[in-house]
Amino acid sequence: MFLKLLEKKGFTLKESSWILYDVANSAQTLTTMTVLFPLLIDFISPNELGSIYVGWANTGYAVLLAFLSPVLGTIADYKDKKMKFFKFFLAMGIVGGFLLALPVFDYIQCVIIYVIAMIGYTGANIFYDAFLVDVCDDDRMHKVSSAGYAYGYIGSAVPFMLFIIPFALVTLFGDANGNLVIGSFTLTYRVAIMISMWAAVIWWLYHSRHIIRNVKQVHYHEEEPHVIRSSFTRLINTFKNLKKNRNIFLFCLAYFFYIDAVNSVISMAVSLAGDMGVSDVLLLAVVIVINIVACPGAILYGKLAEKFGGKPMIFAGIAGYFVVVVVGSQLSRNANMIWILGLLVGLFQGGIQAVSRSYYALMIPDKEDSNEYFGFFDIFSKFAAILGPFIIALVVQITGEPSYGILGLVPSLIIGAVLLAFVKEDKTKELA
Repeated sequence: MFLKLLEKKGFTLKESSWILYDVANSAQTLTTMTVLFPLLIDFISPNELGSIYVGWANTGYAVLLAFLSPVLGTIADYKDKKMKFFKFFLAMGIVGGFLLALPVFDYIQCVIIYVIAMIGYTGANIFYDAFLVDVCDDDRMHKVSSAGYAYGYIGSAVPFMLFIIPFALVTLFGDANGNLVIGSFTLTYRVAIMISMWAAVIWWLYHSRHIIRNVKQVHYHEEEPHVIRSSFTRLINTFKNLKKNRNIFLFCLAYFFYIDAVNSVISMAVSLAGDMGVSDVLLLAVVIVINIVACPGAILYGKLAEKFGGKPMIFAGIAGYFVVVVVGSQLSRNANMIWILGLLVGLFQGGIQAVSRSYYALMIPDKEDSNEYFGFFDIFSKFAAILGPFIIALVVQITGEPSYGILGLVPSLIIGAVLLAFVKEDKTKELA
């Protein structure tokens, strides 16, 4: 269904299959990472500040991936390696997702399994992002990248509304312990989470088949006798070139700071909002609204980037997230402000992510080194994913006030904007 729809919209089979992976994994992001894992930790942890454990969990997997990314990316730039690595991490994420859902683990064990599952999920995304240069030409990158996020949002929101039904039932109609008696069967809070999580993992696995079947590595280096040693040599040379290429290095630094706020809002919002008194039911409703708004938001972002360039649209996203952070800090005073927060996140989240990815892809000098460069790109992304949750968790732990934690993201947005201002654009590529 999705494949035919995308082909009717003018995307090629390769582009459509690549876009569909965003549809596949976005349901897992929304169902597990954004909603159910934070709520699960809140439910089974020994205190009412589950955001602390969620923060440490997100910090943990991000640290590991940050160090692995460039090495994996360099090795995967050899012929036929990119898809093999993609499949390996996809399998790790799928297995981890199934295990995380089992209602037999305590909160510490769940955090450990979550870290493993997220290494698989984000590891697969490194190679998915790098496949962008294999499926389309430079002049279509903004459009294809934005479509990935756009259809990913709508393709996750629709199944999410089905997947979340078991959890919604125990939340709306269950007793104080989260149990719902249906005849002779008792649906517990954790079993409801398990059913919802497993549905998302199955969706992810099923819709991943298109990218595996139809997308091939076009840009690559021929394999050498000593792959590991040669990979490290190329990695060192790429890092030297990265430092010499002022624009790429400056953009990566800017990206590190501004995407910190974006990643932190994605991974921590539900946990923080819950700690600030927003009900589970309201959170679920707002999450659905975010994903519905994010679809046209990302498409619009892609079109505006094609017209005005990627850099102005990234600035717009940074400004939007500054407002998101300020509004988010006021939820403890007025829970209804979460509707404003949801609309803002929906408008800017997919757009700034998509345009950042395509803007960076356009800057890569040699497409054969795409994995290598995206490995470095992912370092900055993952270390940013460490900084935000770490600051939030630390501030909340010290102050006991979740509203103070989210304000710690403001400096990252300001620094990111300042650094981005110094990035010079290649107009011939950006507006090709």
